[in-house]
Amino acid sequence: MARAFWVAIVGLVFLGPLALAQPAHELPRPADPARLAAESLILHLTETSRNLVAVGERGHVLVSEDGRSWTQADFVPVQATLTRVAYADGRLWAVGHDSTIIHSYDYGQTWSLQHFEPDWQMPLLDVYFFDRDRGLAIGAYGLFMQTEDAGRHWDVLDMADLVTSEAIDWDEAAMLMAVDDDLDFDDLVDQWGDDEYYDAAMDFDRGCYEFMECHLNAFVRLDDGRQMIAAERGYGFRSVDGGVNWESFRFPYPGSMFGLLAFGESSILAFGLRGHVQRSDDFGDRWEILETNLQSTLKGATLDREGHPLMVGSGAARLRYTPDTGAFTLSEDRLGSDYVAVLFAPDGSVILAGADGLSHE
Repeated sequence: MARAFWVAIVGLVFLGPLALAQPAHELPRPADPARLAAESLILHLTETSRNLVAVGERGHVLVSEDGRSWTQADFVPVQATLTRVAYADGRLWAVGHDSTIIHSYDYGQTWSLQHFEPDWQMPLLDVYFFDRDRGLAIGAYGLFMQTEDAGRHWDVLDMADLVTSEAIDWDEAAMLMAVDDDLDFDDLVDQWGDDEYYDAAMDFDRGCYEFMECHLNAFVRLDDGRQMIAAERGYGFRSVDGGVNWESFRFPYPGSMFGLLAFGESSILAFGLRGHVQRSDDFGDRWEILETNLQSTLKGATLDREGHPLMVGSGAARLRYTPDTGAFTLSEDRLGSDYVAVLFAPDGSVILAGADGLSHE
């Protein structure tokens, strides 16, 4: 399908309809002051050693000391929607639409532009820094960027070129793809038509990094240095050597995973479409599909003070997980706001971010 169509799909499914309000080719310029920025779409937030920082549509960046009172950053060089923000060793990076990367030395008050390519039509969807110099950013169509100098220079790569092995049962993958009603397999077949030399099912299955230019949704790093990426359509990628070599794999559920969360000694939760949550205790060799009793899509997560996961999503969904017992505690309001991110404030209270901005509980 056309690249522009898939950019729209990324925004509508993962970020919500408001996330695509930003024109794709708008030139970078200072963001206008916005009194109601804290009530607009906020897509992510993080904690630094001094404050809290939130990012969202129209290049909004908000800072707070307590999670209750928020002020807008003094200067942001773009009005592109910002999807993620990361902190490491006194520095901040935020990424978003138009392959935007911005950077702050002063805990989010002022920002400088490091990367901006609207013609690519490839939003960045996650960012992670290992220290003050080494980091990566991932996004649509397998876009994988990395830096060794705090973002002064970014190497632009493709996930397809990084994958050196695969751990996928293709027969099982084909069966899952063909029957799962979350996926538009029939639309793909219709697009290509009845070509006797073309097997749409095979291309649909043989790795989204080969055919679909797989959207890379979320990144997580374990304490021992192993790395994992959650992608669309049930695909994932993992590395045991610090990101030098990557192996493709499939989650047991074939829908998109929008987040990864590490907890305990080496456990990982993958969560996403239609409330699906999957757990692995062996770095993805085996996954257990957990019964959540939730149909709303999960989009963000964090750990509470006891190290227990809290996930949030559409319909004001808040899903707490107790790893020791495997029990879930669910709270939702189908008519409520769509939550995209969650963070615990310094006083232990919960900060929720999403379609209606920031709220505090």
